[in-house]
Amino acid sequence: MSIDLNLMKALIKADYTRRVKTFRALPIEGKDVIIGDSMIAYLNFSQYGLDDFINMGIAGDTTLGVLDRLDAVIRQKPKRIILSIGSNDLVLTAHKPLDILVKITEIYDILSKHAEVLILSLTPVNEDDPKAHKAYIAGRKNEDIHAINISLKEYFKSRLIDTETPLSDTSQKLDIVYSKDGIHLNEKGYQVFVEIIKNALV
Repeated sequence: MSIDLNLMKALIKADYTRRVKTFRALPIEGKDVIIGDSMIAYLNFSQYGLDDFINMGIAGDTTLGVLDRLDAVIRQKPKRIILSIGSNDLVLTAHKPLDILVKITEIYDILSKHAEVLILSLTPVNEDDPKAHKAYIAGRKNEDIHAINISLKEYFKSRLIDTETPLSDTSQKLDIVYSKDGIHLNEKGYQVFVEIIKNALV
C-alpha cells in the first residue's frame, strides 16, 4: 500500500494550525503541560486521572512542530512539563536518530528555563500485529526508535521516563496486548503508559 506523504503532510499542517491556535488562546490556569504527538493527543486525560495537566498533543507532530509552538506551553507558566515527541520525525522529516536527539535537546533547553522538564522515551511499533495500520507505521523501525531512546537515556539520565521497555515484547516490538494498530496504544496500553508517568512524578 503506497503512502501519499504529501497528502498526509497537508492534513497534518491544517490540523496543526487549528490546534496551535486553540492552545495559544487557552486560559492560564496554572496547570502543568504534557506536549507531544498522537501518543499524547489520543490520551484521555480525565479518564486516566491527569486532570492537573493540559493536553497539548497533536497527532502527526514532529520536533520541528513542537519547537514552533513552545510559546503556548511557556505562556501557561507550568511547574512541570512532560515531552513526548520524535517518532514522527522518522517518517515526516529527513531527520536521522542523531538529528532527533539534537532537536529534543533544543526543546528541553528552552523549556527547562521555565519549568521542570521530563522526557518520555519513544514507544515501539509492531508491523507484525494483525491489527497493524501500515500507513501509520510507515517507515519507522524499532532499531531507530531504540537507538534514539538509548541516546536520550545517556543524555537526560533521570530526566527520561522509560515508556519503551514496559510496552515492549521480547523482540522489542510494541506488545500486541497494548497495541491498537501497531503503533498507537489501546486502553490497556494507556493504563501502563500513564502508570509509568505517575510513578515518575511521585
